[in-house]
Amino acid sequence: MKHNIITIGGSTEDIMFYTKEAVLVRNNKDILRQQLLGFEFGAKIVGEKVFFTYGGGGSNTAVNFSKLGLKTGVITAIGDDDNGQRIIKNFKNNKVSAANIQTIKKVPSGLSFIVNFSGTTEHVIFTYRSANNQLLISEKSLSKAKADWFYLASLSGPKWPANLKNIFEHSAKKKIKIGWNPGASQLAKGYSSLKKYLQQTEVLILNKDEAIELVLSSGYKTQNINQLLKYLKLMGPAVVAITQGAKGAAVCSGNQICSEKALPIQGINTTGAGDAFGSSLVAGLIIYKDLAKALKLAIHQSNYVIREIGAQKGLLSIAQLKKNVE
Repeated sequence: MKHNIITIGGSTEDIMFYTKEAVLVRNNKDILRQQLLGFEFGAKIVGEKVFFTYGGGGSNTAVNFSKLGLKTGVITAIGDDDNGQRIIKNFKNNKVSAANIQTIKKVPSGLSFIVNFSGTTEHVIFTYRSANNQLLISEKSLSKAKADWFYLASLSGPKWPANLKNIFEHSAKKKIKIGWNPGASQLAKGYSSLKKYLQQTEVLILNKDEAIELVLSSGYKTQNINQLLKYLKLMGPAVVAITQGAKGAAVCSGNQICSEKALPIQGINTTGAGDAFGSSLVAGLIIYKDLAKALKLAIHQSNYVIREIGAQKGLLSIAQLKKNVE
């Protein structure tokens, strides 16, 4: 079966741990770690509530594309364990094809432990990538993945450079469009290493800090959104999107720039908001072929997902979202 889109990235089980015993600590000595979430050393920390959910960039985006009515598959890696079987079951329950999932023998599935400071949206994520680091994407495996689009989330592990190369080479050969939300490992390589991939990218999605980092690596320094969009667009992507959290997002295609403010709501959990935005933007472009409508869809979905605990529970269907877009 040919899919509208196949996502590529990580899959985890997430444990959401809520506690009131955390302390927010200001750390002015380190610009990269200005706020810390602290606990008494040696203490036993009591949880107020705990939720078991699913996460990972590949998983979150696949579930969202399916919710938005697209025929969706996923390329991801799980361990040969009960956790992995639950991850597969979650995909199937959400009508995501599990045909291209890789099971890694004698390796646990990925797991994230997310400590949430009760009463706030503050959290710290402890992640164990495990099987996700063993994902192997070859020409052979890609030849089985029939799709019009690939959505590429963060890649991890020692194989990610080869995986990235294979994905883009296969996509060029088969004329598959790519939506790309690069991870920290990819962005750390800088513009010179990513140039050939950016030129082939249909939709590039970054948050503002990531946009600043990538533009800086190309020799330009700016924090202005329109300037960031301009420089990123010159790198080659057909569409560039920059998210700004509570300030909303801006998107550029050709000479057209659209911006949308975030909805005036108080979220309870921000995990998965970025994945919801990026995948909804690409879905909107596929469904509506209209930049402004695609951005509206992305803003609404990413603002609804933060109203529920976990990265997937709050995702709405395309039928539920249409009234906000059309």
